[in-house]
Amino acid sequence: MVYRLTGTDVITLPSTAGPGWQRSHIPEELGVGYVDRLPLAGGLSVAYSSYTPDRDLVEESVMERDTHSLTITIALQGRSVYRGRDGSAFDFLGGHTTVTAFRSSNGERRYLAHEAVRQWRLIADAQVLRAYGLEHLLASAREHQGAHQLFYDRSSGAIQRLADTFTHLYTSARSPLDLQIAALTVLSEQARQIAPPSHTPGWHARDEEPILQAREILLRHYDRALSVPYLCAAVGTNEFKLKQGFRALFGTSPHRMLIDIRMRKAWELLESGEYVSRVAYKVGFQHPSSFSAAFERYFGRTPKSVSGTARN
Repeated sequence: MVYRLTGTDVITLPSTAGPGWQRSHIPEELGVGYVDRLPLAGGLSVAYSSYTPDRDLVEESVMERDTHSLTITIALQGRSVYRGRDGSAFDFLGGHTTVTAFRSSNGERRYLAHEAVRQWRLIADAQVLRAYGLEHLLASAREHQGAHQLFYDRSSGAIQRLADTFTHLYTSARSPLDLQIAALTVLSEQARQIAPPSHTPGWHARDEEPILQAREILLRHYDRALSVPYLCAAVGTNEFKLKQGFRALFGTSPHRMLIDIRMRKAWELLESGEYVSRVAYKVGFQHPSSFSAAFERYFGRTPKSVSGTARN
């Protein structure tokens, strides 16, 4: 049974993490689920979330801000999913970092019963990004009304170590100054991995359209054997510009994006009760065993564990 949680169900009170922290938590009868938030100086804030619900949980997520903001989510454990009313969809998977930009978002977060999910989030508004010369990180997001993904990949070693620092400061109730320094370090480190077109050597605005066309091919035809040479031929560019453009616009590679698209679609199909073997073929795998191995590498769990009705 899925429990749908609205904003009125969430309870807010001071957190045990220390002065300035505020906690929002779900009703105790639904299991463990809370978010501790701390506003920092200059337009920064950090949040730690920990969920292990007793049943599948869908939680309303509505945010409105005066200006665009950047959110860096470092997923420590488990998996949660955001689905926006505008059709946007983001996965937060343990060991991965997701960077999104938004001014407003209206959607829901989904958690699976009995699966522990822990995440750190760093939120930086336009003020702090301007102060450190990073306002270009929001450039591609200004065209979007809702949330827009800028980056999704495995957390680098540096980001993982910084997440450990966050956790240590949080559990030891250290001063906000220590957390401010750690937060700025995360922002600096992650910014290096997001290079917009205007900051990429050799990049021109005319190069953007073929990259967007290539992404559309991946989104529409992920069940086919799509290679980089095929994409280059289909959109009229070369391999260097294709890979450069994907890294610049989306913070990832064509191959990695294809894997992400296939795995997210596979999860949706499995949740709907599709057979594992049928899902494998629908997302571009010739052999169910290869699909099962790839799915387990990606999510850390087998396809059959996603849904009780998913079968071989």
